[in-house]
Amino acid sequence: MAEGMPRWRINKQKQRELEAELNQKSVAQLRQDGRRDRERMVENEIGAGVLKEDQRESRLREIEEAEIPVTREWLRRCIADEAREEHRFRGEVEVINALLDPKTTPERVRNICKEAFMIRSFEVEPGVMKEVEVPAWPIPPGSPFPGYLSQYAEQYVEALRDPRFPRCDVSTRPSSQLKQFWFLSRALAGALFGVTTRTAINLVGSLRPEQAFEESRRAKPARKQRRLITKK
Repeated sequence: MAEGMPRWRINKQKQRELEAELNQKSVAQLRQDGRRDRERMVENEIGAGVLKEDQRESRLREIEEAEIPVTREWLRRCIADEAREEHRFRGEVEVINALLDPKTTPERVRNICKEAFMIRSFEVEPGVMKEVEVPAWPIPPGSPFPGYLSQYAEQYVEALRDPRFPRCDVSTRPSSQLKQFWFLSRALAGALFGVTTRTAINLVGSLRPEQAFEESRRAKPARKQRRLITKK
């Protein structure tokens, strides 16, 4: 939530400009764009004996008339893809601060979790709207995090008030917030298995996953070295 996650949005201005260029493109230009491919197709049909030579021009026009609407639709889809832009959405600071406040209560945590999802209306077909539940927080669709946080709100608040919970000023030391998240994630994971905060912290340890991975990588050469010494 603090780092946010990428979401795609359509740049309406760019989309309008590209569509305007497409609308200015004449039928003659569209015909000219794929003319070589159409001529090659007709040539192959004549060579295969499925088309007579005197039917060449009529067959070319037939293919052209069929391709133009398809080409326009394909170009519109390309425009929609080209107009997409990635934006990173972060969680609201007030929400994150409230969730990290040791004075918060389980009821407040549950109320905050109720706002994790919202209902949006989308046009699935021309003139057909459908209501869909989407995340209001910057989390993946269908994430179980708000549900678990609400279900184990008491254990979560207990972890916030634990004497070992990192309480450094995150404004001066941003890395402290990562330590807070890691502490709470271990406590919440323990709650899922009916384990107390203290036990969960002791079982998992202080190293975050990426730190444990780095430690493991650094330890490999040493283990190999010991094996070589043992063999000698």
